[in-house]
Amino acid sequence: MFGTQPIATHCPGPPHGDWHRFVAEALTPVPPCQCPEATILTWNGFNRPDKPNGLFERSLERLGLKALVLGSPSEPWMNIHKLRLTADALERVDTPYVIGADSSDVIFLDNPQIAVDRFRQHFACDLLFNSTGSRCWPELPEFVSYQSSRPMAAVAQQRHWINSGLFVGKTEFCREYFRRLSQESPVEGYEYDDQSIVMRTWPEWYPRVQADYLSQIFQWFNEDRTVMRLERRTDPRQTALVNWLRRLPMPIVGAEVGVFDGHTSEVLLRELPELRLWMVDPWRPYQGQSVYGEMTVERFEAMKNAALWWTEFARDRRFVLPEASPRAATRFADASLDFAFIDADHDYESVRADLAAWWPRVRSGGLLTGHAYGIYLDTTGEWGVRRAVDEFAQAIHREVTLGADGTWCVQK
Repeated sequence: MFGTQPIATHCPGPPHGDWHRFVAEALTPVPPCQCPEATILTWNGFNRPDKPNGLFERSLERLGLKALVLGSPSEPWMNIHKLRLTADALERVDTPYVIGADSSDVIFLDNPQIAVDRFRQHFACDLLFNSTGSRCWPELPEFVSYQSSRPMAAVAQQRHWINSGLFVGKTEFCREYFRRLSQESPVEGYEYDDQSIVMRTWPEWYPRVQADYLSQIFQWFNEDRTVMRLERRTDPRQTALVNWLRRLPMPIVGAEVGVFDGHTSEVLLRELPELRLWMVDPWRPYQGQSVYGEMTVERFEAMKNAALWWTEFARDRRFVLPEASPRAATRFADASLDFAFIDADHDYESVRADLAAWWPRVRSGGLLTGHAYGIYLDTTGEWGVRRAVDEFAQAIHREVTLGADGTWCVQK
């Protein structure tokens, strides 16, 4: 990648493609080497059948090196433990540099000392994390927005997401950094996770903390799978929505609230190549009465998988927020969206709450839109879409524009 020869490679997702070839190469015998300037740390976390712990250590052993293995076998493992374990270990480290790598999915292809040399020669920061292209995880608006705004993000060809599973840094700085992060409160909804804390605090530490965007030291491993060009039929309501959105100055950022099987997401991403779309849906049974209330957990999981599969072609432009509305709206800053498309629960109170929650997130000139206005059960009053939308529009002194198949639109 980027014409470089990486020192280490990282496979943070499911192993596939030529990963096993890399593993085989990393485990072939070579003459032993030395890495006098760095202490190498690793963490034995979850021991997955497809990615067992110990791979990183084995890749070091063939180089004649050993890692300091951190873990806490007496308590159930959570990745957030890495921060405290690393902070404690760094108090005992006496080398000027430190390298950290996940045990199950990182392999060193060459002497780690070369990683230290390149870090010192090519980077002005104090700590360098691996940069990956698979996805921003966790996919939260503040994380995606900040990381996408870094100067190197455009140059990195969508491989600009920071990953905490592989790093090299100056020991003195890392002592302070990991000690401070170990004292941070967890990110809500990701209480088990260290990477979410790394992402949340990055603005505080930037530019002393950076990512290896161009794979000068670390290589993110992935091989794009071939996806057949399949498309579902575009419905009239989706055509209406696309036509409204095309009037907005591009590029645009929007949220679809209520994704279900991803049909509308697919159409929007296909028809609007300059769209970055948030797919907001908890994909779990609703509390109380709902048109989808009788569906099982397994059925919702199948719908989520379908939504992700059908939008895979635009994976660099679609982001998934698996939370229920209106709570999900609190993840977004005011005036941060060009549009929000409301197609979640259709009862009056739910629609009313969604409108109130998402309207502030839409910028001036943007659109609040939705579906199911005056159709199906809304005609009998069992739903409350039309009633809620009309009352909302009247309260904010806006007109409601109607489109095909129950679509509606209010411009801010």
